[in-house]
Amino acid sequence: MSGSAIVRGMTSWDDASLDERAELSRAVYPPEEAAAWPGRHIEWSTPEWGVAVRDDGGRLVSFAALYLRDSSHDGAAIVIGGVGGVMTHPDHRGQGYAQLAMSAAVGFFAAQRADFGLLVCEKQLIPYYERLGWVVFEGELVTLQRGEPEVFSFNRVMMIEVAGAAPRHGVIDLNGRPW
Repeated sequence: MSGSAIVRGMTSWDDASLDERAELSRAVYPPEEAAAWPGRHIEWSTPEWGVAVRDDGGRLVSFAALYLRDSSHDGAAIVIGGVGGVMTHPDHRGQGYAQLAMSAAVGFFAAQRADFGLLVCEKQLIPYYERLGWVVFEGELVTLQRGEPEVFSFNRVMMIEVAGAAPRHGVIDLNGRPW
């Protein structure tokens, strides 16, 4: 695999790039599957940045949404780098493109001085992210849903060390919606 990963603010994506992202999303999450997805009722955060991974032909083959959030862990102020909406075109899976996106995300978080990275994923994806250095968080993640604090229980929470140690326990308050 070769390719390139670029992190850009989502407000700088032009219409053509946004159309490519929408096309990738439809390939990964066909409309009939998206309509039945159990997480469709959750209020998710809007991406602030995005990692675009392109193959050697310049096609968008993988994407990850990124977030920076002033949050707290057991009441102490922290900055979390968030990863969400990771997707790789079905024809390009198993070739290292998502790994390239995740590496770019962690590098971006380090440059932004985030304390650690956080993602939520389905249980079957835990071994994949563990191979990339992420660890399961065994504590509680508090998010906002319809303006009210709520313990997030839809997916598993995983962490990766960036500027500081990634906690394994305690209470993390995202001070906003999940990603």
